[in-house]
Amino acid sequence: MLPVMTSASSEPEPTASAVPTVDELQEQAREWLTSIETGAIGLAIVAVLLVIGWFVGRALINGVTVGIERGAPFQDARTRKALRRARIPVAEPETMELRLEAERRRQRAATLRRVLNSALAVVLVGIGILTLLTTLGIPVGPMLASAGIVGVALGFGAQSLVKDILSGVFMLIEDQYGVGDVVDLGEATGAVEEVGLRSTRLRSLDGTVWYIPNGQIARVGNMTRMWSRALIEVRFAYDTDVEAARTAMLDAVESARHESDEVAANILAEPEVAGVESLEYNAVMLRLLVQVNPATQWDIMREVRREMRRIFSERGIELAVPGDAMVMDAKTPKVKVELHDGKRPSDHHQPTDDSGKPLPPPNDADGDE
Repeated sequence: MLPVMTSASSEPEPTASAVPTVDELQEQAREWLTSIETGAIGLAIVAVLLVIGWFVGRALINGVTVGIERGAPFQDARTRKALRRARIPVAEPETMELRLEAERRRQRAATLRRVLNSALAVVLVGIGILTLLTTLGIPVGPMLASAGIVGVALGFGAQSLVKDILSGVFMLIEDQYGVGDVVDLGEATGAVEEVGLRSTRLRSLDGTVWYIPNGQIARVGNMTRMWSRALIEVRFAYDTDVEAARTAMLDAVESARHESDEVAANILAEPEVAGVESLEYNAVMLRLLVQVNPATQWDIMREVRREMRRIFSERGIELAVPGDAMVMDAKTPKVKVELHDGKRPSDHHQPTDDSGKPLPPPNDADGDE
């Protein structure tokens, strides 16, 4: 029988701990300093490239926005001068239209310039931060992966915000409206006070301020783009002389223009009354159209209606009776209506202060004056 051989203990013998020597530590320090110096050189090169990219990007952005601000080539003074030298006929645009369009282009170009400069700065700063982290030896890959996951989560949670910003950018590029325009945005109607990338601020006629997200604007109706149109529809009695009524409406515009210098300055074209617009069972409708400066159509329509009332009364032109009115005796002789309007106040007699600014009319609440 073979003797059983007992083996020694299977536990490994303890090994001496690997303690780096002084020479190894010095070698690691030299390698780290060398990598830092190499990274610093690369970082300096990247910084120079970022500065160059900043100036080049700014130059490109300024070139694009200056082109938008100058407008179409045919509106450029140098282009029009060259066309005249070549004896090519060029229509002269209206001075008012040129001024309004130039102001609109300037506002739009300034807004786009700010947005593009901000986007360029964000991109360049992001590249610089990633380059610095790589130089310091910090792993960028996991950070970018985490940022991508966070970005996807934020994208799902902020879809409406992204939609508002994208809609605002395209609205500025297309120049749908600007500050000072009177627009109908579906949700609200009023004068534009502020145009932003996320929302638009309107002030309605009653003073209410509306904040409308750009992403919720489905349609835009601009009432004051370049020029406006005063539109007045009048329904006359069925037996009215159409030519007499048409002449009276045109004369009302001329009378309003003669009475007010402001009305005369804001009318851009001759008034038009094309003819009978509709035949109703109790009326004949005529429509007056006048092209005017932006946002002045409401004031001009008030002045023209005032003169229409006076001229219709003087010439015995009757308006149509409403359909729900009851006429007791249709054979009643016509009686000329006499107006008892007071004298229209004149701007020349308005009181002013020492600096020449107009003062409000005196308050005569107690009736002693």
